[in-house]
Amino acid sequence: MAKRRSLYDTPEEPCPHCGAMCAADFVDNGVAMVQCGPYHCEACGASEIGPEGDDGRSCIEQETGWYSDGKISPHANTVNGVIVDHETAKFFYDHGLLDEKNM
Repeated sequence: MAKRRSLYDTPEEPCPHCGAMCAADFVDNGVAMVQCGPYHCEACGASEIGPEGDDGRSCIEQETGWYSDGKISPHANTVNGVIVDHETAKFFYDHGLLDEKNM
């Protein structure tokens, strides 16, 4: 029997490039958890493609919905080019150190 997930569990997804389990940033909206950042792979650096346009995506990127070259969605919270969760992003934002978004 499969284990039931609670509304507050944050799901992991397998990386389409290397198979490692990946996490995304989720926040509690008062009813359940909502994804607020892209899934990203700590093992190979792949990142889920966000809502940005699809200009110049490779065939594999179009097929999987993930960047294959270590590129990070410009919508992701980053510090020094590294994806961070929303709590870490807020800390760095408050100190003027969150990476700027160039979209």
